[in-house]
Amino acid sequence: MANNNYLCQLMAVQFYMIDLNLYLDTHPNDSEAIKEYTEMKKEYDELVKMIEKNGHQLFPGSPDTSNWHWISGPWPWENMYN
Repeated sequence: MANNNYLCQLMAVQFYMIDLNLYLDTHPNDSEAIKEYTEMKKEYDELVKMIEKNGHQLFPGSPDTSNWHWISGPWPWENMYN
C-alpha cells in the first residue's frame, strides 16, 4: 500500500484543486487563483510520481491548466437545434 502520508497529502491537494477549479469557472481572469492552481497541479504531479514510484497507479487529473473560458461559449442545448 502506498504511504498513507502521500495519500493524505494527495487528497488535500485534490480537494483544493477542485475548489479552485470551481472558483475559476466563475472567475476565469483571476491570475492569483490561476497561479495557485498551477502550483497545486505541480504538487499534485509530484505526489502522484511518489506514489507511482512505489508501484501504485492513480487516475491522473486534467493536464490542461490554460483554459478556464469553457463557460463563455454556447451551452450544448443551444447548438442542438441550430
